[in-house]
This record gives sequence, structure tokens and C-alpha cells, in this order.
Amino acid sequence: MSVINNQASTSYTFDGQPTVTTSLSNNHSITLELNQTLDLEKSAAPTTFVAGDIITYTLRITNTSGSFLSGVRIVDNLGEGNLAYVLGSATLTTLSTSYPVTPSATSPLTFVLQELNVGQTATLTYKAQVVFNLPASVNSITNTVEGTGYTSSGTVTGTASATIEKRDSLSLAIAKTSSLSSVTPNQNFDYILTINNPNSTTSTLVNIVDQFVPSFNLNSISVKIGTGSNVMLVSGDYTFSASKLLTITKVQGLPISIPASSLAVVTINGYFAE
Repeated sequence: MSVINNQASTSYTFDGQPTVTTSLSNNHSITLELNQTLDLEKSAAPTTFVAGDIITYTLRITNTSGSFLSGVRIVDNLGEGNLAYVLGSATLTTLSTSYPVTPSATSPLTFVLQELNVGQTATLTYKAQVVFNLPASVNSITNTVEGTGYTSSGTVTGTASATIEKRDSLSLAIAKTSSLSSVTPNQNFDYILTINNPNSTTSTLVNIVDQFVPSFNLNSISVKIGTGSNVMLVSGDYTFSASKLLTITKVQGLPISIPASSLAVVTINGYFAE
């Protein structure tokens, strides 16, 4: 198994504010040539918080064990008491079907899920609220899930975590995920960056920076801002160095501006060479 981690960042200004600020995404993991196991990938949206915020967690569960799983048990520690499950918020998606699921316990948060065929992926989505009595000393919250899959001869396990950071005024949140949680060499997939401007003023990005591993090869980049259409970037909009450092500064020659209360979604398509 080879786990590949990388993290993106964006620098930006706000209207009337000359200061350039930088926000970091989560450190996103993608697995290359997995050993046989239960593969879990967890993400949070948004990735910043203040007390009382509601965070949406997405957990991708893939059976890479090579054996049929008669059931899957998921346990989430809810940030060691800094988060509270939002009742009725959980949904499970398998293939093209989504339906609500109810946890068997909320302390810790526990889901007992259906069977999972070899190679099949199920996506569990649920919400948690940052507690209102959060200690002032807490600047980040990491919550971890542990998964257990049941085979005819035993169990397979996996873990994943997601971290959110305390939000300052006038800041952007950047989150990173991927279209696939595991890939093989030369298999195309997407890295997806979501940049959230929750503020009441427009933000203009100075850049978006992402350092990839040497084996990553870039195919294309597109950006969707707010309710606009998906736009393909041209060569003058970004650089991709020999060391695989991607720097995006424009969209078709224009500065990247994110309106108030809007998102910019960057899709980076590529593959890992053998």
C-alpha cells in the first residue's frame, strides 16, 4: 500500500483590504495500490469553524479486502466531545441509491451498515455541530472514524480522520478531496479543491498552490465559480513546474474573484505514472 498525501493553499485579498492572507486545505490522502483492507476516506465541509457551526462530514467506505463483507461498523469519536451529532442528518449512498440511516449510538457515534461487495464503495454523509461551550483554547478539532468489515473468516479494519480549524474574521476555507479514494498507476482521476468565501465581501485570489508527488502527471484543470459554468484553464493561467508544483493565478487570463457567500471549485485531472 502506498498512501500519498498532499495539501493545497490559496492566497487572497478582500475588497478594501490590502492585506494578503493565506489559507491551507486539509492534508488529503489518496491510496495507490492498496493492500487488501477496508479503505476509509473522510472529509469535512467547511474546514473552518466557530462555536455552533454545523459541519458536514463525508466518509467514503470501499471494500478492498477481496472478500464479501456481511456488514460494516463505523465508529466516530466526534472530536472527543467537541462535536455533537445532528439528529436525522445521516444518509448512506450505495451505487445510485441514497437513503437515511440512523446511528445505533451517539456517544461515540456508531453506525451499523449493510453488506458491501468486493470493490464496492458506500458513502456515509452526516452532520455534526461544534458545541457552544467549546473551550477557548481549542483551535482545531480532529475527529477520527474506525471501521470494521465482517468477512466469513474474520474482520478487516480501516481508519480515517478530518481536521477543522478555528475561523478568523475575513478568511476563506479551502478543502481538498478526490473523485477516487484509491487508484492504480496510469488511472485518471480528479483532485477537487473547494474554496469557500462565507463572508459578505468579494475575495480575489492571489494564487492557488498545490505541491504534487513526482509521479503525478497533469491532464487538465477547470474552475467553476458560484453558479457559473465550468471553465477550462489555459496555459497562461497556471504553471506546473518540473518539481510538480502547481500554481494557479488566473481563469482564462482574468483574476480569480469569488463573490460573497460563494464557492470556487477547482478540478485537477491527472494520474500517477508507474
